[in-house]
Amino acid sequence: MASFKLDRRTFLKGLGGAAVALPALEIMLDSHGSLAGPGLPAPQRYLVCFGGQSLGGDGDTLANDYVPNQIGKGYDLKSALAPLGAAGVADEISVVSGLRIPTSYENGGMIPAGGRSDDFHITSLSPLLSGVRSGTQAVNGVTSDQIVAAQIGATTFPSLVYRVQAGWYLSVAAPYGRDLLSYKDGGPGNSPIPIPATVSPKAAFDSLFYNFSPPTDPGLAKQKDFAWRERKSVVDLVKTRAEHLVSRLGGADKLRIQRHLDEIRDLEKRISALPPVAKGACVQPGDPGMDPTVGGDQGTDGNGANTYDTNLGYSGEDLRAPVFCDLMHMAFACDLTRVGSLMFTMAQSHMNMFALTQQPCDLHEVGHGGVPGPNKTLEVSKAIAWHMKHFAYLIKKLRDTPDGTGSLLDSCAIVFLHEGGHGFDPSSGEMYSTHSTENMACLVAGRAGGMKPGQHVVATGMHPASALITAMNAVGVKTNTLGEVSGNIPGLLVA
Repeated sequence: MASFKLDRRTFLKGLGGAAVALPALEIMLDSHGSLAGPGLPAPQRYLVCFGGQSLGGDGDTLANDYVPNQIGKGYDLKSALAPLGAAGVADEISVVSGLRIPTSYENGGMIPAGGRSDDFHITSLSPLLSGVRSGTQAVNGVTSDQIVAAQIGATTFPSLVYRVQAGWYLSVAAPYGRDLLSYKDGGPGNSPIPIPATVSPKAAFDSLFYNFSPPTDPGLAKQKDFAWRERKSVVDLVKTRAEHLVSRLGGADKLRIQRHLDEIRDLEKRISALPPVAKGACVQPGDPGMDPTVGGDQGTDGNGANTYDTNLGYSGEDLRAPVFCDLMHMAFACDLTRVGSLMFTMAQSHMNMFALTQQPCDLHEVGHGGVPGPNKTLEVSKAIAWHMKHFAYLIKKLRDTPDGTGSLLDSCAIVFLHEGGHGFDPSSGEMYSTHSTENMACLVAGRAGGMKPGQHVVATGMHPASALITAMNAVGVKTNTLGEVSGNIPGLLVA
């Protein structure tokens, strides 16, 4: 056993060229508990998550039901963040409140550095994701995930870009960048290049865990194709090699391998249980004025106003979300990637909330009065809580996965951003608007670089991009800026 060593990027290869990456095992570690290699530290992982909603509803004087009253450790959980407590991960996640994106209204009509124009939708995305003021396209700077990927993403996949919301779900207009979370450098003098997200869990799974490159042996290619078409589990395809490897491992590594293979099999079951994309969920609305496209899009009434049908605008996102969380978790665990972005819902999201929260409108309209009654902010918080349920699930999986001498979460820096806050809307003049970038907040998780989890940090007047700078610093990217925004949030880091 003493002479047996595994590289941290070892794959189990099996029938038809199938390959399964291995998790971090003790046998891959050096004497300091790091992944095998002289003096190599455990790899750092960086993830940006996004939810397409603000924190409060139109006309409601309750700013939000998200930000805790208590500052520091042991913060209280309001309704929007209640799922963090239910999953037992609140002490792994910090809340950062008091954030804001400046507007042209407060800068004499000129868009300030790191700011946006007065119109809300789309214009908040560029400063939020890249720290660069709004302008010619949805995002005008390189996003933090791609900056990090350029420095620490040297692995099988430099970065992964996933989206849970399967479609725009509106038969008029188009997302125009609301569906994008990641942009890479376009080169000198060029705009940043958007990276389209993978929205098919099946395609994402295949790219991570099944090798589609055609083998040189035609007979092997046929055998591989037959096995896949028969939906044979990739775990079964590598069974012989796995059994041989397990016979050579110690007790702790045997348990980790078995758990790893069990999780992959469970992931396969989740994917096979997904309903057909869009077509199976598409139901013809009653006189919408425009037939919904395949995918369940909502229509219009012929006069430009959106109609709403509780059977449209939904493609099983409650099933898709945990699959993408599983995939991101597994990609980190296998060191297939160290950088990711995960968009749960698009900006100005038209995803149907009825199947998720029994709210009879899409996510965007939750804050605009799509749910009858005066408590619009509480309705917004109910919608946010759906996102938090899945975010908590991901954090729990990362926390409960051994990695080196700790857990996978110990080497992560994860930020969950929201599209807006709640407060003054310079475009309409409304004081309590969901179209506002005042009173913003975000979540930060992980212990990479000595981050301190499980606290409420008030960062009054700071830019939400500062939370991204903090996370970038935590994974080793030495910068004090993101686009036009400078400074991290000291309260999140060990001094």
